[in-house]
Amino acid sequence: MDRQTEKKIAICDSDLSYAGRLMEYLHRDAAFPCGIRLYTGADRLLEDPETKEAALVVVAQSQYTPEIAGAGFGNLLLLNETDEWMDEPENISKYQSITNIALCIRARCADCGMPEAASLRHGRPMVRIGVYTPVTRCLQTTFALTLGQILAQGSRVLYMNFEAFSGLEKMLSREFRGSVSDLIYYNECAREKLAGQLEAMTEEIGGLHFIPPMKSFIELRSIRKEQWSSLLRTIEKVTEYEYLIMDLTEHTDGLLDLLRTCDMVYTIVRDDTFSRARCFQYEEILRSMNYEDVRMNTRYWKLPVFREIPVRLEDLTRGDLAAYIREKLSREYAEERAGA
Repeated sequence: MDRQTEKKIAICDSDLSYAGRLMEYLHRDAAFPCGIRLYTGADRLLEDPETKEAALVVVAQSQYTPEIAGAGFGNLLLLNETDEWMDEPENISKYQSITNIALCIRARCADCGMPEAASLRHGRPMVRIGVYTPVTRCLQTTFALTLGQILAQGSRVLYMNFEAFSGLEKMLSREFRGSVSDLIYYNECAREKLAGQLEAMTEEIGGLHFIPPMKSFIELRSIRKEQWSSLLRTIEKVTEYEYLIMDLTEHTDGLLDLLRTCDMVYTIVRDDTFSRARCFQYEEILRSMNYEDVRMNTRYWKLPVFREIPVRLEDLTRGDLAAYIREKLSREYAEERAGA
């Protein structure tokens, strides 16, 4: 074993409950390359000669003594426990998302032998599929998930949900580890490491991979369109996904610009008065704001009334909706080939 792989991270915090949660999170992350050692006090940290060789020393503010400050640690991160920020060393709030803290730790460990992120894309360009409609309660998300699972039967597909309240954790009876907001943070702080973080975070449902969506509509609205665009470019660059399905809503900054980047857009329509009026208003906005190309690239689908849709999201490919999507996709493909 070479010397770099022997390096460890030292965590010094007398709050064993907090430190234990942080260690557990880091250990669960398969992409994290370093061992971790916990010290319950500054004295114990300083007594261990191995800490001089640590890739990173993470110290709670309550344990940051003059002795630690003068110990000459080359890479030290302070977990700030107050509102009083210090110029040196680098310090971050101890009480923010533990995922963000882990991302910062990983970024600071870039020199400790952490493997590089996945190499650049080798396959064909990733096809972006946008799913958006101004019509409410029309099975948009069920449609997007079913389409994704159908495509995933023969391709690598990634799904992203942009709803204010996705409800996916409850529907799947899972607790997600992190969310797409963590990827945005990582994309800006240590982009070369994003592929490993994405792999560790990605969930799966019926063969379809998906990134856990944001838990708060406030958080979703705070992400700028430039951040979305940058993240999507990075995902395409460092992964081998063949399709990206974006389940979009008006809560997304830069909605129309994201739709413009899509290779195709699916818009579900209905034949009642309110739905027709909403679609008319949406198309008027596209025309008036010079997004006519989005409208031209859109496939409008009016779904029939289905007798039964599977309750479990894992079973969506077995229902009437899935059969309808398969048949309509096959028909559209045949029409496109005939017109080519």
